[in-house]
Amino acid sequence: MLSFTFHAAAHTTLFYAGANGKVNDQGVCIVPSPKYGNAPVLDLDSEDMRCRNSDFSTKDIERCPVEAGGNLTVVWRHIHNSVKVKVMSYSHNGPCIIMMAPLESNGKGDAWFKIYEEGYDSSIKKWCTNKVIDNDGYLDVKIPENIPSGEYLVRTELFALPQPGTGLNSQQYPNCVVVSVAGGKGSSLPELYPIPGIYKFGDPGVMFDRGKDPTTYPFPGPPLFTDSPAAALRNCHAHTYLTHLTINGTKLEELRCTLPLWDNENYPVLDPSSDDLRCKTSDMQSTKTETCWVPAGSKVTLHMTESGGESRFISPSHRGPILTYMAPLESNGEGNVWFKIYEDGYDGDSDVWAVDKIVKAKGYWDVTIPSDIAPGDYLLRGEVIALHEADRVYGADDSAGAQYYPGCARIHVTGTGTAKPPGVPIPGAYKPNDPGIHYNLWDGLKTYTIPGPPVYIPGASGGSVAANAAAASLKLKLKLKLKPRLKPRLVP
Repeated sequence: MLSFTFHAAAHTTLFYAGANGKVNDQGVCIVPSPKYGNAPVLDLDSEDMRCRNSDFSTKDIERCPVEAGGNLTVVWRHIHNSVKVKVMSYSHNGPCIIMMAPLESNGKGDAWFKIYEEGYDSSIKKWCTNKVIDNDGYLDVKIPENIPSGEYLVRTELFALPQPGTGLNSQQYPNCVVVSVAGGKGSSLPELYPIPGIYKFGDPGVMFDRGKDPTTYPFPGPPLFTDSPAAALRNCHAHTYLTHLTINGTKLEELRCTLPLWDNENYPVLDPSSDDLRCKTSDMQSTKTETCWVPAGSKVTLHMTESGGESRFISPSHRGPILTYMAPLESNGEGNVWFKIYEDGYDGDSDVWAVDKIVKAKGYWDVTIPSDIAPGDYLLRGEVIALHEADRVYGADDSAGAQYYPGCARIHVTGTGTAKPPGVPIPGAYKPNDPGIHYNLWDGLKTYTIPGPPVYIPGASGGSVAANAAAASLKLKLKLKLKPRLKPRLVP
């Protein structure tokens, strides 16, 4: 277990390490830093710059096994017993840098080579530290393939760059993980560098004024080892997106009939007034997206994952409700067109959230297409709302507010219904101060109001045709025999 001397409100330290998204218990494989706790190292010439500990032995530290070419997963926390499980202050903007050294060196002398660096992401206007915070403290780093197998120190480091105009150095948050690398294809190490020694006071990368254009940020330290291009190293291990539909028991190919997503497909929408809240799509009118046929009254299973396939659904800390809506496709999702067909929120007696259930179900949930709606083309919208930051209203700071994870698919509903349910606008159905949006997940509340309109009940706007569901299913099967199957949509 890690021990801490003190805890500063904005700071952070490494708590968990493992491989390929699975982490060990707190402190396993991690070099302890009892002198600092979660406080930063400020003296760039200090021996503590190696691992936030100048005098340590790795003799009794467990080695985390990891394959060369595989991912080392690390997780930062402010303090272990923090009820909100904060990572660090969102104001601590800066890069992330990861280095390695042969364990036999204990990190002393010319021992270190850089395997990862990430600074400012102009596509989403966030620094690496902010992206780590958004990912619930998780970061995946690829271990280079072309290094020798053996035992290594992996040095993780978050930077907090100085406030504009202060002329100060950045704050450094280094930690070290002890790993055993198997399957390495290399016979020698790249050029090695000393820590301390790679950073100096006055270096542009450690005194970078955050008031400047962040896209001009110069990384400090040695060059990146080219076996590990930075762009391919990081995956999000907290978020989620719509990956599959299952219609009447038949699971479709991944992303078939779903609208194309942002490049950062599993990132949340934060602004409830943004048009991205509809479907988080890069192309609402995509001509490459197939339309899947579904009988009215039948079951559709939605499947959300972090990174496709059968990967994890979402971080268990991202508790909140799950909702599903429909809208006529011809509306393009604009106007008062969205009607809710499913919702699940919170059971205060058992302290179980909808997200808890879907985590257990590995990202799957079932909805029933209303039996009485008119046949035609529709958008089917699944949504997870994560409330772990919702104790603050959106706009209070960059990380405040509920997180929205919408995803849409195109479906064609068959049947003989005539109902056209009334709808609400998205965006517009949620407001930042709605009780189901501004909600303190950590106060032990036993009630929760699901946001948005009530669930549409078949028969509420034109009479039920549930008896025709079986006939509609048969009609669909006949239609499928006659209708040439479109190719699955191309992923942009």
